[in-house]
Amino acid sequence: MKFLYITVCVLSVCIALISAGIIEHPTIELIEDNTPHYEFQYSVHDVHTGDVKDQFEHRRGDYVTGRYSLIEPDGNRRVVEYSSDPLLGFSAQVRRELLGSPHPVAQTVEEWPAPANH
Repeated sequence: MKFLYITVCVLSVCIALISAGIIEHPTIELIEDNTPHYEFQYSVHDVHTGDVKDQFEHRRGDYVTGRYSLIEPDGNRRVVEYSSDPLLGFSAQVRRELLGSPHPVAQTVEEWPAPANH
């Protein structure tokens, strides 16, 4: 009980000194950055399905840049590089890279007649 009494007294004195201006209250200046920004990337390379693609994007405020690519069914790669800003709006450059061979075609399954139950 004595500890609680001493703690309350010390806190009361500190509050009185701060209120009187004898002890300065620290001023904390908050700087807020409300500018939206992010960055992400991912990549997929699935040999079983032939799904090959990747993407990267970066945003800082109203400025966005990015790139994505994928392997098309004919076996070529499509690459799209894009940007967006308040002055020019959205802009994309698309190019195709010839890789040669198309994706392998899935093998067909042989069909057999269903067994007849008698």
